[in-house]
Amino acid sequence: MVADYKSIDAVCPICQQKKSINIPEAVLSQKKFGTVKIQVPKGAVCSEHQFLIFVDTKGIIRGYEKIDIHLASASLAPEEASKDLESLNLKRVMDIFGTYGLLSLIHAKMFNFPSYIFVSEELKKLEGVLNKIGNRLLPEKYQETSALNLLPPEEYKKFKPKSHKEAVILDENMNILQTPWEEKLKFEEEIISKSLEILDDDEQIIILRQEIAKLIKEAERAAQILTEVDEIYEDQLIEKITRDLMVPKITNYRLSLIKQFIRRRFNPKLASKIKNKVEEFLNLL
Repeated sequence: MVADYKSIDAVCPICQQKKSINIPEAVLSQKKFGTVKIQVPKGAVCSEHQFLIFVDTKGIIRGYEKIDIHLASASLAPEEASKDLESLNLKRVMDIFGTYGLLSLIHAKMFNFPSYIFVSEELKKLEGVLNKIGNRLLPEKYQETSALNLLPPEEYKKFKPKSHKEAVILDENMNILQTPWEEKLKFEEEIISKSLEILDDDEQIIILRQEIAKLIKEAERAAQILTEVDEIYEDQLIEKITRDLMVPKITNYRLSLIKQFIRRRFNPKLASKIKNKVEEFLNLL
């Protein structure tokens, strides 16, 4: 049976080029409320850019988000990209899941969110090797967590997203049905861009692991500091981590990642000890 499609007029948020694209009605019907993130690769709307569109259940575009990885976009169909399991590398994973899909899976692995992707039987064979790649990105004590689960498409009818509110969920077309975070994945974009500048597949994974390890080391030091205090202001914590580890000054954005890591990997109560002076002042008004 031929799938029913809804045509929507998309506009590239970078160059403003317009083009109609078709979205399967089934994608929209899978959501009862909220939006679906549709990955738009290079060539779909314009020849130069890739981006996300946020589409509500009625097929109305509610927003756009740029993807700032300047690299040749996915060129292989997911089934084609997955054929040779032995040569599965970062670029081929991006071919299969899309750029934002890959960023989401890395974010989920780092911050301990489970992932569910509904795929064909052919792609189901990738589950083991993909989880091995994911484990390679993290220090040993954080491995074997936040598993990537590949399920057949028909399983979605029985799947209950409400029971998996903290999970990443992608459908068989790699549309992002759910991500349990609101922030942009700037850190993941930066480290992926850096790693893809290297041609050697193993070196790409090493670069990713090194960059993630730096962040985790900062989060671990922050957690140690927090166990020793009742509360601490953000600027004080930034200064202490920077001095103790002799690293470039921690930015506010990086501190937000550190807080999220502590909440997800250690204890939310520890993260709550970090205070913001501006917020405290506003609360007093």
